[in-house]
Amino acid sequence: MRSRRLAVGMLALLLAGCTFNQRGPWVDANGRRLLGSEVIEYDGFVACNQERVVFLEFFGDKYAKDPWGQLGTLTSPVDGSVLEFAVLDSVPSQAEPTGITHAGREIYVGPDRSDYLYIRLPDGRAERWPRAEVGCEE
Repeated sequence: MRSRRLAVGMLALLLAGCTFNQRGPWVDANGRRLLGSEVIEYDGFVACNQERVVFLEFFGDKYAKDPWGQLGTLTSPVDGSVLEFAVLDSVPSQAEPTGITHAGREIYVGPDRSDYLYIRLPDGRAERWPRAEVGCEE
């Protein structure tokens, strides 16, 4: 019985080391904290050479802030074109605010949501996060 408890304890420690490092909470326009199954932001994993990447999962789609290219070439699930992270002077005019915010940032979506998500920064600039449906290959 003792060895079983030890094994369960070790498994719990291992899993704790692999859980998401959440950055949040993200809240909707009514101030409701969004669940991790709705919107979650987390750091990439060192074991996967993603330590400088930040991921944002937005209602089932995964996007990445990867200015250093650690994830390699990201491509559109629609047409295979290359997708890139960028800092823009402002949110594109066709993008609409979602009302989902965290720490002065707000998520915007545009007609190109299949490829990009936009994060308006407190200073008015925007980050364009590309779709990044990548896994962790050790």
